[in-house]
Amino acid sequence: MSPTSRSIRRLKHIEAFAAVMRTGSVSAAARDMGMSQPAVSQLIAGLEQAVGLPLFVRRNGGIFPTSRAEGLHDDVSDLLALLDRVEMHLRPRSDKLLPHVRISATMSVVTEILPPLLTEMHRLHPSGSYHVASHAIDEMTNAVAEGHADLGFHTRPLPHPNIVNLLQCDARQVCVMSDGHPLAAADRLTLSDLSGMDFILPSRRDPLFAYYRDLFSRHRVSGKVLLQSPFASFSMHMSGLNNAVSFNNALMAALTCRNRPGLVWKPVEGLEARTGFHLSFPTLLAGSETQELVARCFAAVVDGAVGADARLAAMVRLGA
Repeated sequence: MSPTSRSIRRLKHIEAFAAVMRTGSVSAAARDMGMSQPAVSQLIAGLEQAVGLPLFVRRNGGIFPTSRAEGLHDDVSDLLALLDRVEMHLRPRSDKLLPHVRISATMSVVTEILPPLLTEMHRLHPSGSYHVASHAIDEMTNAVAEGHADLGFHTRPLPHPNIVNLLQCDARQVCVMSDGHPLAAADRLTLSDLSGMDFILPSRRDPLFAYYRDLFSRHRVSGKVLLQSPFASFSMHMSGLNNAVSFNNALMAALTCRNRPGLVWKPVEGLEARTGFHLSFPTLLAGSETQELVARCFAAVVDGAVGADARLAAMVRLGA
C-alpha cells in the first residue's frame, strides 16, 4: 500500500471518530458521512486497535466515549479544521462553508450576541458545528492570526497585517440602571441628571474609561465610582443589584435589558461616543461563504434587537 493510501485510510478513521463524538451514535455518524453503519463500526474498531485502547464503551445498545476519547476529541477537531483550511487554499473560496467554525469573542459578545447569531447560523447552515472561546484582544489576535480561531468578534479591530477587520455595526453609548432607579422614569437624560449617582465604569484599560472620566470632568458631573469592570454584561447586571448607573453601547444594552427583566437603558444627551463591533478573520476567509454567512447573521441579530424600536434604531447603524 502506498504512503498516500495509508494517509487517506488513517484520515477516514479520524473522520469516523469525530462523527461518532459529534452525533453520539454510530448510525447517526454513518448517515452524516454517507456510509453504511457496519463500515463506520469497522473504522472505529480499526482506530481502537491502532491506538491499543478502547475509545468507546458499548452499553445497552448505546456507545459512550471513554476519557481517552474525550481527551483526543479536541486534537481531532483541530486537525479536521486545519484540513478544511488547507482545502480552502486549494479550492475557490466561495465553493463551500466551513463545516466547523471556531469563534473567538469577548465575554459580553459571547453572552448576548452569539446565542441569537449562532441560532440563525444553524438555521441557515444546519450541518455546521461551532466552537466558541472568549479572549482578550491580544489573545484573540494571536488565535486568529495563527489559525487557532477562524473568526474573531471584538469592539476593536485586531491589529495584525494578515487579519481583515470588517465593521459590522456601531452603536452609541447609553446608560443602564434598574427600573426602580430614580432616573428610570425619564425618557431621556442629560449629563447633569447623572450628578450624585453611583457609577459602574469600564476598566482603566478600556478607552471608554478615559472618555467618561474626561467627559464628567468637563461637565462637572460628580458621583462615586462603585465598580470598574471589563465585562459589559456583568457591569449592567451589577448596576441593577446596586442601584447604580452603568454605561454601554445601545445594542448590548438593549439585548441585556431584554434578557434581564428589571433593567432599563436610557439615552443621555452629551454621550457621543460609539462602540463598533468588528468581525475579524484571516485573509484566507475574505469573501468566503463562511464570512458572508456570519455577516448576514450578525445583521439579523441587529434587526431582531432593533425591531420596531425607533429610539434604538436611531442609536445603532450597520457597517458597510
